[in-house]
Amino acid sequence: MQFELMVVRAFGAYAKGDVVSDAETIAAILAGENAGHVVRIAVMREG
Repeated sequence: MQFELMVVRAFGAYAKGDVVSDAETIAAILAGENAGHVVRIAVMREG
């Protein structure tokens, strides 16, 4: 199962409700000081 991030508190260029789906950006956010500003959301993809 894959996941994306949903912003729950605005930071940088991201507003509350934005969804981050780029794998490199997700890794950078989770490894940095803004990890507490997002939640993981499961993504069901076909294929």
